[in-house]
Amino acid sequence: MYKDVTTNDLSGGQPAVRLDSIPDLCPRCQRNIQPLTLSCAYLRERSLVQIVYRCPHQACQEVFIATYNDGNQNVSGKHVYVLSHTAPVAPHDVAFSETINEVSPSFVEIYNQAVSAESHDLDQLVGIGLRKSLEFLIKDFSCLQHPGKDEEIRTTLLSACITRYIDDVNVKECAKRAAWLGNDETHYTRRWDDRDINDLKLLVRLTVNWIENVILTKKYLSEMADGRA
Repeated sequence: MYKDVTTNDLSGGQPAVRLDSIPDLCPRCQRNIQPLTLSCAYLRERSLVQIVYRCPHQACQEVFIATYNDGNQNVSGKHVYVLSHTAPVAPHDVAFSETINEVSPSFVEIYNQAVSAESHDLDQLVGIGLRKSLEFLIKDFSCLQHPGKDEEIRTTLLSACITRYIDDVNVKECAKRAAWLGNDETHYTRRWDDRDINDLKLLVRLTVNWIENVILTKKYLSEMADGRA
């Protein structure tokens, strides 16, 4: 549904423009909303319309800017401007279990920084961050599984660390593939052209899940070893 608004032309005048849509998601609190319009600006030389909205949700109330590009089409004699993006975005951290937070707090921190980069359209940095988070996760888990070998684990290349120190086959195979895709994100040429950042994220999460399974399984087998009814 189109919406007509009157904007303040920075070069003078108040032209009426037609918008293709109104943002229905607040980039600050991530809630579905019907935003309140505070002001509108028409940037004639760049063919942009920018509108300042406010989130109406009582717990948020923050303002954000929606940018519209000229859609190069006319409806009833008016240019239609198409919603491009909203900003600033406040990414929500991905929650990990207490088990994973205890094993590798650095993994959790780096992973969420990668997620933050993605929310700010820094797509060239996301894969690099995920690759680094994977290395911290694998090495911290390896140190946990192999006490006394911390120093050699820390200085071992990720691929070798996975091969030498990861015993569980599911963790090993998922981590190995996550490392392959992570390396693609850091190198000049790609080996896995049919895979993308979503595959990398999924493989990292699978690795996380298998690691948690290994730790919790070991915990309960150890705590309930006497066979009481």
